Formats: sequence, structure tokens, C-alpha cells
Amino acid sequence: MSSEGELAKNLGNEMLKAGKLEAAIAAYTKAIEADATVAAYWSNRSQAYLRMQDAQNALKDGQEAARLNPSWAKAHYRCAQAYKDLKKPEESARACAAGLAVTTSETEKKELKGLQKIMTSAAAAVALSGWWSGVVSKELGGFDQEFCFLADGKLKCCVYGQELEGQYALTDVEVGEGNLLKGGLDVSLNETKVPYLFRVQGERDVLDLCCPMSSPDERPRTFHGPGHVAMKKGRNKTSAVEENLSEGQQIVRYTQELVEILQSRVPDEKPSNGDVAEKLLEDHEGGGTLTTNQLMGPESLEDKSKRLVHENSLQALRVKYGDVIAEAAEKLIKGDRKASEYPEEEKELSRLLQRFQSANKQKEEEEEKKRKAEEEEKKQQKKKKEEEEAQAKAKAIAEAEEKKVQQEKNEVQLHEKVGEPPDKKTQSDVLLAGKTDKKVERRGGCFEGCFSAFFR
Repeated sequence: MSSEGELAKNLGNEMLKAGKLEAAIAAYTKAIEADATVAAYWSNRSQAYLRMQDAQNALKDGQEAARLNPSWAKAHYRCAQAYKDLKKPEESARACAAGLAVTTSETEKKELKGLQKIMTSAAAAVALSGWWSGVVSKELGGFDQEFCFLADGKLKCCVYGQELEGQYALTDVEVGEGNLLKGGLDVSLNETKVPYLFRVQGERDVLDLCCPMSSPDERPRTFHGPGHVAMKKGRNKTSAVEENLSEGQQIVRYTQELVEILQSRVPDEKPSNGDVAEKLLEDHEGGGTLTTNQLMGPESLEDKSKRLVHENSLQALRVKYGDVIAEAAEKLIKGDRKASEYPEEEKELSRLLQRFQSANKQKEEEEEKKRKAEEEEKKQQKKKKEEEEAQAKAKAIAEAEEKKVQQEKNEVQLHEKVGEPPDKKTQSDVLLAGKTDKKVERRGGCFEGCFSAFFR
């Protein structure tokens, strides 16, 4: 560090403070020419370039300062600021991370973390922008889902060609190795907010999303389980229902898929006496989004998974075809409408309705079998309980008899010790005599000790 360089640096600081940016840059340049190994000269000129809105030169000087002194946080901060102005938020966030790794100053940490938080969210917004498409897990319905992340936190969600508008927000975004961006993604649709966990890495052509399964308000911590979906960049043009299908053809397709879903349904724990198909349709007509908590009962994990598949498949099917087609099909199934109203599809619809009747009969047989099995099990449990009660009663009687015999034996032994026949004086008589202060005649030298020990 030369004195000439220090003089030039001090002059540059005065010019920068006075707002004379060109003069400041000229002074810092002289300082660098005097001694190019001083990181502070490059950093100060970088700051002057930033104030002149010359981000490219500011970045070059900041990088040189960081190269000369890698453990100087301010040099990394200059790079982060330059990247920010160059609209490279991810590079800015990584420069902040480099600065945080070498500083111990709380002031510098606060400054770096503040910029890093803004830049990581901006980097994620850039990486996520545009359309993404994927197929959700079977447990969530197995349907095609599309997201489009727009500017200003706006979002489009498309399922089976039906588009919804919403909002999204990014939180706690992290940058990592392998081009990794990971964090929280809150998606709001129809006043319902879902806290996703998101991740993009590598070539950034796959977006991993994971929605909550155990609680609607708790963000997942990993990308495992049925809540995970891997979405690819771009749209899926085959997800919508074909627009050239007539209403009757759409009803046929809807009904075909509905039959398959209903036949795979997990039976209720308690049998139903009503029409099975109608009961299932009543469940289907609710139209609301079902959470996992609503499905969790005293059933096995396998049954929970099957029930989750069933409920979400019904919801996805209704979204796919729309309320008009769903309601028309359900009226046909209930008998409120006739298949003859759709002459071209009447034969196929009649066949499908017969499948419903067959499925209904099969369900009723299964439930009747289950009911009889439960009744038999209750009878066996009642019989077992009665036997256990009888055994307990017999045991109590036997114990009482044994106790009585032992008591009589003890009384006999007592009277033998006092020299009095048991039929003339009982234990009760002795106790009574003691309570009424009636004197008891001593019949032996050891009477007093034995008697008092026995009734102590």
C-alpha cells in the first residue's frame, strides 16, 4: 500500500461524498494504478460505478476486490449489489452467501441477509416463471395439473382444461449446490391457501412440488409421499376433455370413469342399508375439497390410502367434466332421467347403468356377509364374557368356603390352647367378654401371652 495510493483513495472518498462521481472514479483509478493489490481501492471504485448505474464495471471491480481479499465481506457485498442491478438475482444471492460465510460483524450480517432474502425470492420467481405441467399421485386423484407463475405473484392453475386464477408467494428460499433453489411456495386458489415445498435444480426443467397431507396448514419438509409431483416445463395439451364430444358422449365417458372409481371404493366400516351407488353419489355431490384429516379413521394405513385415492378421484373427475355433465350423469344413475334422452348413446348408457346395478348388488352382498360376521363375533364375545363371569363367581365361592374352613380351624386351635371345648366358647364370646369387661378365667400359665398375641 503506497502513500500515493492512499492519497488518491482519500481524494476519491471526498469526491464520492460530494456526489462528484466521475472525479471519484478518476481518483480511485489513480489509487489502483499506484497499487493494484489493495482490495479497498477496487471496492471503492465499484461503489462509485454503482452510484453511476454502471453495474457491469461495478461487478468487475467488486470481483477483483473479492479475489484479492476473499475474507472481506464488503467485497462480496459489492458483487451482490452489481448483480442485483444487472437483474441477476440468483448470482446476487450467492454473492451474499459468500459474504455471510466470512464475516463476524452483526452489522454486515444484517445487511447481507436483507439483500439475500430479496434476491433468493426474486431468483425463485425467475426460475419458476411460465407454465409447468405434471400428474399428481394416485392418492390425490391422478389428474393432470398445470401451474403458470406470472409477474407480481399472480398464478394460473389448469386442471383438465379448466383454468383458475390465484396468487402465490415465495418464502424462506435457499440457494444451494447443483443450481439448487428450494423453499416455501404458498398457492392461494378460491380463498384456500396451500403451503407447498418447492425445488428446482440442475437444468431447471423439473419443478418438484410437495403439498401437505397430514395437515392443511403444515408445510412438508421433504419431497416424499403422495403429496409430491414432479412438473415439467411447458404445458400438457392432452389434459382437457375433447371439445368436439357431444353432451351424451361426455356423459358416457364420465359414467365409465365413475363406475371404475366406485368399484374400487373402500367399504365403510358399518354396512349401509341404502342403495350403494346412490350413497356414493351423495358423497360425490359434496363438491368440496377433502383433506386427509377428514379421511383418517380407525382404519388401516392401506385403507386410508385407498380412501384417499377414491375421494380425490371423484373430485378430479367432476373438475374434468364440469358440474353440468356430472349432474346429468348422476340423475341418470338415480333414475331421475332416462337413457333414451340420448338416443345415440342410449345403448352404452343402459349397459353402464346395469354395471351400477351389478356393483350395487355385489356391495350389498358384501355388506350382508360382513354384518353376519360381526353378529357372530358379538355372540362369541358375549359367550366368552359369560363364561369368564361364571368362572369368576365359582372362584369367589370357593375362596369364601376355604376362608370359612380356615376360620373354623383357627377357632378350634384357639380353644384347645385355652382348655375349653369349641362348642362351649367361641372366638366371638371371648371378644364380647373383653368388650363388656367380663373377666375371663385363666386356664393355664401361657394363656395370657397366647390370647393377647392371637387377638393383637
